[in-house]
Amino acid sequence: MTTILIAVLFVLQLLSIYFIIILNTKLAKFKDLEKKQERLMREMDDSISLYLAEMKDENNRLIQALKVVPKPEKTGVVEQKRSASPKNQGQSLASKDSQTKDAERNHDEPRILIPKNIVANAYSRQQVGATPVQATSSKQPPVQKEEPQPLSLEQQIVQMAKQGKTTEEIAKKLQKGKTEIELLLKFHS
Repeated sequence: MTTILIAVLFVLQLLSIYFIIILNTKLAKFKDLEKKQERLMREMDDSISLYLAEMKDENNRLIQALKVVPKPEKTGVVEQKRSASPKNQGQSLASKDSQTKDAERNHDEPRILIPKNIVANAYSRQQVGATPVQATSSKQPPVQKEEPQPLSLEQQIVQMAKQGKTTEEIAKKLQKGKTEIELLLKFHS
């Protein structure tokens, strides 16, 4: 009887040692998996921080480029038109074009091109803002208004936001992502 009891205890000890080994290997696998997850999280954090740093640098370059864009009142061409006397107004258009081209060539700063629709919108806003006295004092024929340019996506988003619509409503109406709308609004403000 004691031998049977010893045999049973011996078998139970072997089974418990076997289960302990199995549990230990599973625990080791989980620890390895945890280490891999931590390494992946660090890599993702590094990647995202690098991406954000690049995005910040790109935004700073964009801001610097936008600061370089001359305002319409400060350009040399506008100042020449304001200071032109009535006898100089008979000057031919070709000579004015050649003067502006020469001024552009002598200008040291890089030339920044602005899309026509932005310039046209700015010009039309400037014309609308003119006082009636200015309009009557200039004896030029009224400028024919072209068809209004369709608003760009950014302009539409900003306009809808000013109307008080939420980013979800704007995203649904324009069929764009909510995050894209939020980013555009953040960059605009």
